[in-house]
Amino acid sequence: MPYPGRRLGRDSFDGVTAFFCWFCSYYSILKVIPQYLPADFLTRYPVEIFNGSCEFAEIDRLTEQLRPYDGIIAFGGGQLMDTAKVVSDRLNNVLINVQTVPSNCAAFTTKSIVYSPTHEMIASVREKKPVDAVILEPELLKNAPLEYLRSGIGDTLAKYYEIRRRLTDDQIHSLSLSLAQDLIERCREEMLKVNDPRTLNGLDLQNFIDTIFLAVSLVDGLADLDGRSVAAHTFYNAYVKVIGPQRFTHGEIVALGNLFQVTLEDDPALIKEIRSYYPSVGLPLSLSALGVTKEDQLNSLAEYMAQPDNVRMQSIFPDISPADIRQTLLKLI
Repeated sequence: MPYPGRRLGRDSFDGVTAFFCWFCSYYSILKVIPQYLPADFLTRYPVEIFNGSCEFAEIDRLTEQLRPYDGIIAFGGGQLMDTAKVVSDRLNNVLINVQTVPSNCAAFTTKSIVYSPTHEMIASVREKKPVDAVILEPELLKNAPLEYLRSGIGDTLAKYYEIRRRLTDDQIHSLSLSLAQDLIERCREEMLKVNDPRTLNGLDLQNFIDTIFLAVSLVDGLADLDGRSVAAHTFYNAYVKVIGPQRFTHGEIVALGNLFQVTLEDDPALIKEIRSYYPSVGLPLSLSALGVTKEDQLNSLAEYMAQPDNVRMQSIFPDISPADIRQTLLKLI
């Protein structure tokens, strides 16, 4: 991986053959990335446009479309990265990920979250092969739409607020878990330093990007099942199923899930920490800020999150009931 701080250039793609293709999530990306690429890049390689959702139907379509090529260069956000990883894994070809928004660590991990057409998470797919290369352009990421910068902060903070319950001192029995514990604490420390990500430069920008991408993905690799998400991502999955993902990014929704988890735990110090920090970066502190205002929405969220087969939630909060969850949600109105 070219280290953050090195611009994309012709040398970044040396050795890429004419049998590569590339694809991206939206036509608008075609207006953003040319300044960071070799002059002939957009005409040298064929392109596919991603439909915007990591679903099996889209994975199947792209697998067939990209079958003739030796490799894939993927530009876009988290769902595109997740799709590219599954497609490349099926084809066993080379994958170069260029994430264009710092919204999550999807470019690095060997895991993809797959959704149904109605936005419900239906699978977590583990790829057999790692991504061959990840290329990050700091200025491109820094100048992404502000909601995606907020998303990266909210999703990265979740590594601490969620996973600290799995990586308690009495559960640390290996070096890898101890390192994962250190990393989730660094994720929290580095994000809480940031008030305006657009003003970051130099080492501060490098550390911001490294935390969102590298540190978070390392937690996933070092902790394995002990690094699974808990209530914040359960809240996200419930939200996109009940409300839909159209208005808010993954990390913005997860950010409120962080507050949900520490409120459910009744942890005054962390509740205060989140309520003090979020306004400085524009992350939501209430359900109403995410458009949840109706009684039936609360009930549906609570029912979804309390499902007995929800391993992530039940493993930390065994036998939690819809009533318990609803009571906590009412505190976030």
